[in-house]
Amino acid sequence: MNKTPRNLIVFLLLIGAFFELNATAIIQAIPDAPSNLRSFDKYNPIGTGDKPYFGWYVNDADDHEIQSAYQIIVSASMTNLNAGNGEVWNSGKINSGRQNYIYFEGAQLLPDTDYHWKVRTWDKEGNVSPFSDTASFTTGLLGNADWAGAHWVKRDTQEEDDYTYFRKRFALPNKTVKRAIAYVAASHSYELYINGKFIGKGFNNHYPQYAYYNAWDISASLVSEAENVIASLTHWYGGGQGRAKGSRGLLVKVVIEYTDATKSIVGTNGSWKQTQAAQWSVGQPQRNGEGIGRVEKIDSRNFISDWNAVDFDDASWNFAMDIGAQPVEPWTGSLRPDLTRVSEEEIKPVSIKALEKGKYIIDLGKIYSGSFKIAFSGGNAGDVIKMYGGFVLDSVGNVSREIDQQTNMDYVFIHNGRDAVFNPNVYLGMRYLQVEHAPNELNATNVSFIFRHFELDPSRSSFHSSDPMLNNVWQLMVHSLLVGAQEGFVDTPTREKGAFLGDSWSQGVPAMSTMGDRTMNLRALNEFLDSQDQYWPDGRLNAVYPNADGARDIPDYTQSFLVWVWDYYMQTGNVEFLRSNYSRLKMVADYVDTYRNETTGLIHNLEGGKGPYEYGIIDWPANMRYGYDMAVDSRTVIDVYAYADFDIISKIAEVLGNKGDNNLYRAKADQMKDAINNLLLNKDGVYIDGLYDNNTPSTHVSQHANIFPLALNLVPQQHLEKVVAAVKKRKMNVGMVCLRWLPEALGQAGEGQHLFELYTNTEWDGWAKTIALGGTVTWESWYADETNESMSHPWGAVGLLGIQNYILGIKPMTPQNERMLIKPLWFGDKLKAAKGTYATDKGDVVVDWVYGDGRYLLKVDIPDNMTAKVYVPNCGSDGVAIQYDGVTIQGKLEGEYIYVGIIGSGIHTFERD
Repeated sequence: MNKTPRNLIVFLLLIGAFFELNATAIIQAIPDAPSNLRSFDKYNPIGTGDKPYFGWYVNDADDHEIQSAYQIIVSASMTNLNAGNGEVWNSGKINSGRQNYIYFEGAQLLPDTDYHWKVRTWDKEGNVSPFSDTASFTTGLLGNADWAGAHWVKRDTQEEDDYTYFRKRFALPNKTVKRAIAYVAASHSYELYINGKFIGKGFNNHYPQYAYYNAWDISASLVSEAENVIASLTHWYGGGQGRAKGSRGLLVKVVIEYTDATKSIVGTNGSWKQTQAAQWSVGQPQRNGEGIGRVEKIDSRNFISDWNAVDFDDASWNFAMDIGAQPVEPWTGSLRPDLTRVSEEEIKPVSIKALEKGKYIIDLGKIYSGSFKIAFSGGNAGDVIKMYGGFVLDSVGNVSREIDQQTNMDYVFIHNGRDAVFNPNVYLGMRYLQVEHAPNELNATNVSFIFRHFELDPSRSSFHSSDPMLNNVWQLMVHSLLVGAQEGFVDTPTREKGAFLGDSWSQGVPAMSTMGDRTMNLRALNEFLDSQDQYWPDGRLNAVYPNADGARDIPDYTQSFLVWVWDYYMQTGNVEFLRSNYSRLKMVADYVDTYRNETTGLIHNLEGGKGPYEYGIIDWPANMRYGYDMAVDSRTVIDVYAYADFDIISKIAEVLGNKGDNNLYRAKADQMKDAINNLLLNKDGVYIDGLYDNNTPSTHVSQHANIFPLALNLVPQQHLEKVVAAVKKRKMNVGMVCLRWLPEALGQAGEGQHLFELYTNTEWDGWAKTIALGGTVTWESWYADETNESMSHPWGAVGLLGIQNYILGIKPMTPQNERMLIKPLWFGDKLKAAKGTYATDKGDVVVDWVYGDGRYLLKVDIPDNMTAKVYVPNCGSDGVAIQYDGVTIQGKLEGEYIYVGIIGSGIHTFERD
């Protein structure tokens, strides 16, 4: 037998090893397929518009990777898509690092049509990934003509609290249903059922000319070759804060597509049956003057069992009143697709305490938004069970009737003497419910609460530190965001459900970075722009919108809108939003500029507002102004906002390539900065509250007047130390309207130890004090427990930004988080560790830092296609040596921090002894 020479064997082994290693290297160099495919910022949405935009995550095993190019293929046919044929759109290879808000540029899309898409990416070396798995989106009804076959209907009544059942039987042929979509618009709310099965619920509180519709996939609920029934409970209840009066009405169009390519249409019209949902007794008192609804008096003897079932006998019901085809007064515009959805979670109370026979105190443990669900049994028909909700208990253990946010939170339930479930229709915020005259024992089996909110995702972020109070403050604010996310970012789920602009901005911005929200932010931004179209030709925006009291503005709320717009752009990189709305955004800055005084260069008496809001709210409630001099003609807060407005429009113009406006508004911003620093700094080198009408300066120095210039980097270097001292001296001397700017000012100044006290000191006004006083949602003011102001006012959640930006040290530097700043502040011995995640469209940024025993360790996890500018605290030590991923490098000392450099994706560690 021949033997292979030993040296040849060695040679072959070496060659094999070489090819194996290089094959491994090649495999590692090829990016994986993109994942987390979204269109319209949703996963496989249905009922969309016809201008889709796309996003995805880049996946590459290599560190420091970026996306150099992408290709999107869109098809109406899975067969075509699998074959690589994008007959609807094939972008080709696009050299770009953008990975969200990639707008569709293909053929005109059709209504009510499924589209499928996939994407692949190229890395920095030019290696291409496999195509992703397939994602989809389904267009909705794109114009009024697409609603053919359906008419608006209503129950003909003058009731001011109109609960109505609608239903329609229809037979399906002996065909296989391929797909069935129900398109639903209603004023103000609806629940949809197919064959007795709950499908979903929605609300439409906007003005009728801007009305929304939702789309629901009902394919799995239909039965072929059988009778089916579609049914809906609607509720119309007039106007209020956050709700236009509109007009009662229901519009439903069901499109059923079969596997043989034929279709059936079922639409609302005069053949639908309707009846009053009579368990809700009419004529009940309003809960308060803000129009949030009426006391719900529910008579269970009038429940209609199985009203939404196929075999229910509706012969005694009347036919619906046919209002007409879309468009019809007052729904005169094109209905808009709404991709926001309500999320509901059934939770159990933390305790149910029996005070005496039939009397109970139910405690949820914290304030939630939603409604109780209680199963009653036994007793006698006609028994009256009284209930009322609240926020705190009084001295004898009852639900307080004094701390009620000026809202009647009563309920009345009339028992049928058998089994009946109490479950109100309109949500409120509350912690406690007192029940009187319950016929049966109440316990965890028969009592629950339906926690209701817009579908924010709290799992997108996290935070944990070495300080328990700081952790509790984070949780307080995260929970507050959920409680406030409803039809919009509401003022409070109890007293005023209006989407005030200031409240919406304070909640919407942290909702993006903590919960990955894009959908509600975009909807809210567009609605406030609607208010400009509807009411304000001079460029203002409504203070609360939609609403029932027409044109109503607060000047500095209008000013803050552009800050929100820029925040949104930095998170999303959505250039199309800036482009399509540029003229309206510029009107905001021009409105402000109209009131610039030629002599001072400052803004004087910015027109708008009424009463205590005239010329600007500054802060609210009034005691949260902490003595701010409201008698001045030119207010420092308004002036610095004016600088921000001009600065932002200048930057937007630059993004859009409008050099003329870029230079024009840059000059206006610079002029405002000069005027602020020339006229509003006093002899002590700190900012005053403003100028009087004769241009003499106010003598009052507020925290408000100093945090704004500090946060926006307007303070001259020679005054910086004094301004910082003035801010720190006042601890927490702002309310929630200006709350965002205090952590921002301290963070910009590098005042980590003072910032830590701001969040955790229970003796200072602030979040920690609220927790110490029993608060479970942020309050309307730091003294809400004393003044009967709202104890469920989520605008205080804006403090989440300070924790993310300066305690974790994560902050976007460029749009769509292409580059992040990683710079945790130095907290000395006050805080020894913090770890958390920050949600972005590219994936989650993770920061984990620990300080102790003379050692500072920072770990970061950067998603693909992102870079980060990294700093570590100097820790009061000499030298600039840093262990970067185990290798010693020399950083650069910048103030109290060491600049490490620009890093790429992957998990990296930085250690300083």
